[in-house]
Amino acid sequence: MSFDIRETRLQNDYRRIRELVDRSDVIHVLATEGEPPEKYLIRFTCRGVEKLNAHGKPVLRDSHEVTVYLHAEYPLKQPQLKWMTPIFHPNIHVTGAVCIGAWWPAKTLDELLLSLGEMIQYKNLDPGDPMNSRAALWANRNKHLFPIDDQPLKGESISNQIKIGSVEDSDDYGIKIL
Repeated sequence: MSFDIRETRLQNDYRRIRELVDRSDVIHVLATEGEPPEKYLIRFTCRGVEKLNAHGKPVLRDSHEVTVYLHAEYPLKQPQLKWMTPIFHPNIHVTGAVCIGAWWPAKTLDELLLSLGEMIQYKNLDPGDPMNSRAALWANRNKHLFPIDDQPLKGESISNQIKIGSVEDSDDYGIKIL
């Protein structure tokens, strides 16, 4: 029986993605391909900049979609990413190509999705090394607008919601409700 490191990694990434999506109000998996998945269509429901209007003001968008393809060389090489909806960001080309900066094999897919969500919200940007120079110029001049959206991407894990030994309320029968 052979041990396939890539398949194990894909399974672990899928499990971590499901856990993230289960607790996030912002990140949604619309579609997957493969078993375990090698391709994802992800939707982020948070505010980001779609484009600039004729007066140079941001036109905001609340729904953003990106495809993530985990090619044969993943995780040694970064996944292929393509933005499917219009987005105006220094590190996203007008064609939808994405520059995520440094990649290392230990970086997990859920961490990557959090980085992409932070890009939408303008919490994660590098205007010094842009793929979209117009967006970089705009970002450098409008830092006071950031973040565009401050919704948390992760949500809370179940373990963070459990309060042990903390009494919040009690009912008429003396039963303590945590």
